[in-house]
Amino acid sequence: MRLKLTLSSNEAILDLNYNYHLASAIFHKLKKVDKSLSLELHKPFGPKFFTFSKIFTDCYEIEGEKIFIKGPAYFFISSPKNEIIAKLAEGFLINPEVKINGSEFFVSEIQVVKEQEIGSKERFVTMSPIYASTVEVSGAVSRCVDLYPSDERFYEVIRKNLVKKYRILYGKDPESDELEIEPLNVKPKRIRIKNTWHKCVEMVFIAKGSRDLLEVGYKAGFGSKNSMGFGMVKVDGRKKI
Repeated sequence: MRLKLTLSSNEAILDLNYNYHLASAIFHKLKKVDKSLSLELHKPFGPKFFTFSKIFTDCYEIEGEKIFIKGPAYFFISSPKNEIIAKLAEGFLINPEVKINGSEFFVSEIQVVKEQEIGSKERFVTMSPIYASTVEVSGAVSRCVDLYPSDERFYEVIRKNLVKKYRILYGKDPESDELEIEPLNVKPKRIRIKNTWHKCVEMVFIAKGSRDLLEVGYKAGFGSKNSMGFGMVKVDGRKKI
């Protein structure tokens, strides 16, 4: 299930790296209506099973590290767990005022967006960048390495992440764990979460293989850190494959 939330503000100023602040606002709304679910999603390990998009707007200016939003804006939230979406919608309806990075917004409209039926081959467009990483070990030292699509490990990390999500979500293995990703258009990005920079990528890509894995990616997000605003996609309806 996915929502589109329309934001109104006279003029808002956000840090270009607003992911953490928007995630905090979302968790705050959830906590107000369901503390136990909020605590469950705050556990440090394991997928949170929701993701959200970038903030979209046609009326903005960028100056340095700030974005000035001068008109209506909107963003999307997606989850394979309808309970999460229902609680979030309730939270925003009860109190439509929301503060993001110190700027005040008003949620003027909440829409349920019809989900697409996912097949075994789809063309996706990212609505928020995909983040994938791995751990490299050298002697007694290990370090986290962010991956781009130019590194073959990027695709295997995403595949294994989707298998893990499916197992936790449904309590069983997917019928197939095959996944191939063909990037068609790639735009590298760097996004800061608190004090840490993350290399990530906006993409147009074709995914084919396990329908189970493609559907989990569509609903819960591709890659990791989905609850921080990474990995949300939509089906690219402009192209037939």
